Amino acid sequence: MAKKITTMLMAVIFVTCMAVSAIAAEKVNGKVAKVSGDKVTVILEGAVPPWVKKGATIKAGNGAPKIMSMKGNEVVLRFSRSKAAKIKVDSVMSLEESEGEELQGC
Repeated sequence: MAKKITTMLMAVIFVTCMAVSAIAAEKVNGKVAKVSGDKVTVILEGAVPPWVKKGATIKAGNGAPKIMSMKGNEVVLRFSRSKAAKIKVDSVMSLEESEGEELQGC
């Protein structure tokens, strides 16, 4: 009986944790319009989520760029020069809310 209750509680905790992480991982897609040095301009599709704001660090393009500026649905991101050099114009980029500080490399 105790084993059954423990198993049921563990299942409830697991499902709750998965639901919370699914809600927290909101993404928005956009198209790369311009790459200039370490700055990448992305035109977002649809409505701009509230976590996309100037100064925020996000997850995008295999890195953790900082949002430098916003104008409508156009967002300018600052990557390291080496990561920005690998990003191609007209490619699709997914932006995701960052849970905190992430290392970008050397």
